[in-house]
Amino acid sequence: MASKNEKPEASAYCTVVRPSNYLDRMFYIQHRVGAQSNILLSAHYTSTSEAGPKSLPREAVYSAVRSVITEYPELSLIGLAEPLDSKGRHELRVAALHEIDLETCIEFRDTDEPKITPKALECLHNEWNWTDEQFNPRQPWWKVVVLGGQQVVFVYHHLVCDGRFSQMFQRQFLIGLNSFDEHQEPSSKIIKIDSEAVRLEPEMEKFWTSTVSVFLFLHVFLSSMLIRLFLGSRLLFANVPRAKPHGKSALVEALPEELTKTRIATLRISSAKMQRIISACRERKATFAPLLLSMMLCTLALDYYPKAMVGISNCALDLRPLYPRGTESPRSAQFLQQAGGHRKFIWLERCRRIFYHQEWSQNDDVKAPAPKVDADAAWQLVREYRAALAKGFETDPSPHIQTVQAGNNVSTDLEEMKKSYFPVLGNHMNNSIQLSNLGVFATEANSGPWKIDDMSFSAATVNGNISYNISLNVVGVEGGDTVVNASYEDGILTEDMVYGVLETTFERIEAIL
Repeated sequence: MASKNEKPEASAYCTVVRPSNYLDRMFYIQHRVGAQSNILLSAHYTSTSEAGPKSLPREAVYSAVRSVITEYPELSLIGLAEPLDSKGRHELRVAALHEIDLETCIEFRDTDEPKITPKALECLHNEWNWTDEQFNPRQPWWKVVVLGGQQVVFVYHHLVCDGRFSQMFQRQFLIGLNSFDEHQEPSSKIIKIDSEAVRLEPEMEKFWTSTVSVFLFLHVFLSSMLIRLFLGSRLLFANVPRAKPHGKSALVEALPEELTKTRIATLRISSAKMQRIISACRERKATFAPLLLSMMLCTLALDYYPKAMVGISNCALDLRPLYPRGTESPRSAQFLQQAGGHRKFIWLERCRRIFYHQEWSQNDDVKAPAPKVDADAAWQLVREYRAALAKGFETDPSPHIQTVQAGNNVSTDLEEMKKSYFPVLGNHMNNSIQLSNLGVFATEANSGPWKIDDMSFSAATVNGNISYNISLNVVGVEGGDTVVNASYEDGILTEDMVYGVLETTFERIEAIL
């Protein structure tokens, strides 16, 4: 039997259920080397009646989390580094815990305020969980933190799931909460997991690990290299300090001084204002995500980097419409991680022409300046961005899926991937902005005692040596505010700048409505 401080053999507490693909390995290494800590989705729960309870009962929380695990046993998945050969190389396998102890993954912070502020987000992001030192054979790679009895925060390792699933987690949590029977005897805090329930069907596993030629996407990396070679000083964020190094080894956990520190800036958009924006998008055959990215690029080009020539942005995508579905059983194993992304270059002079439109109209001998905002050109830019995003869902095979499959060609050796792929990742993602938009959480009618009236989605920043400079994470609740959280690395950008970018971006959105 293993001693208290000795990690037991993996077979004693988990079962390998599938090989990893490159996304699994990337997220595993990023956490391991201190490049990214976690992602979270917070929901504020309130009583549906004035006479109802003000705080969530603890047993109701345990019961609700149990219901989520029952619905999604894939929440038992963890990454397991195993020897690849006798040369000391290691590969990553995905394993299912045999048991989950709810006491290891639910925290009640009753003295905290029941609201999620930028400081609260920073605190949660800068906690590094799921380390060797904290190892518990019944602890999953996620947790639920209850702040002040009402704010329920689902915090997770990116290997486990993506942002879209975090909404599914909160919805199932709400269902479990509203079906809680306070008169029922409390259930055990230990939940047993059937590893076969999370084992992918052969076709789904093949899809997850299949490859396509990297030459299909060689032009993407070549374009990045050429842009940096010839326009390196004319890119966005070219003047920011270099990020501190992350950890050096995928096998040895990062030291405290190597952990990336996240900062958060938050902007709330009222329901009325958001409805006007969405209505304008529909009228002009556009959508919100490309609008936000386009106007943010315009803001950076005009107000912060007037000499920059090229803007780079990445839009996270939910690829569930493109992923296969299990068919062999009523409850086939699912992918909780189905995110992808689309990267786009834009000539920033085009942004400047939109907001400094200087054509002159002739009125006898008097020259009158035309409006300084070319709204038609702005919406054309947004529509082009939307079309680029949609194309990947309309093409067969989808380039969004092929991008993931091309990544599967990267070495399965964790150390080799860290050594060879991470520098390429930095070359690909640096000097850019990122957006992940979860959209609106629908408040379906229910007769239960609890409802969700606010949400906040946030991803810890990724070390600046291998990623983007500002990450926008957006979510709203039907009838409530839309919350925009911008994550950035401490010491790289200033708080004033990030808030300035957010506020001015929405001013520019207002200007073209």
